[in-house]
Amino acid sequence: MFQFRKSTLQDMDQIVRIAEEGRALLKSRGISQWQTGSYPDRPLFEQDVQEGIGYVVCEEGRVAAICALQITPEEDYRHLTEGRWLTGEGTFYAAVHRAAVAPECQGRHVTTFLFDSAAKTAKGMGAASLRADTHPDNIPMQKSLERAGFKKCGQFVISEGDEAGGIRLAYERLL
Repeated sequence: MFQFRKSTLQDMDQIVRIAEEGRALLKSRGISQWQTGSYPDRPLFEQDVQEGIGYVVCEEGRVAAICALQITPEEDYRHLTEGRWLTGEGTFYAAVHRAAVAPECQGRHVTTFLFDSAAKTAKGMGAASLRADTHPDNIPMQKSLERAGFKKCGQFVISEGDEAGGIRLAYERLL
């Protein structure tokens, strides 16, 4: 039985392990996402805990998946270079970032549970939709988003950070 809850500092070793294994998996598949700089790293996950936006999916006391559920507007989401969002400008939305599943839990629909739980949490906060993005070559994540009810809305260019200039596909799920 899976449980979705806010992450804690006690989860940090498991969170970092899952992120590092996710980075290695992306690299093995030739996907440049999470391959430049240190993003995402322990200080960022600790900041997620402090800001109350870090979440984990747990199973029998162990972390099976991780994500951040952000409710502040994402600047890059304001400027889709192709397509348009399902909801209009000024709509209150939440966004899922840094989602990853432990390798031993992959193939068990943990990601669908994570996205469904994030959607329920976001709706409880008053959000009209849940947004997410992924690398154009990250086909497994694209399929996971679509399985969880997200619609592909277009794409944008990352404006800041280690992956500035990179293209991301934009997804949205109405709540």
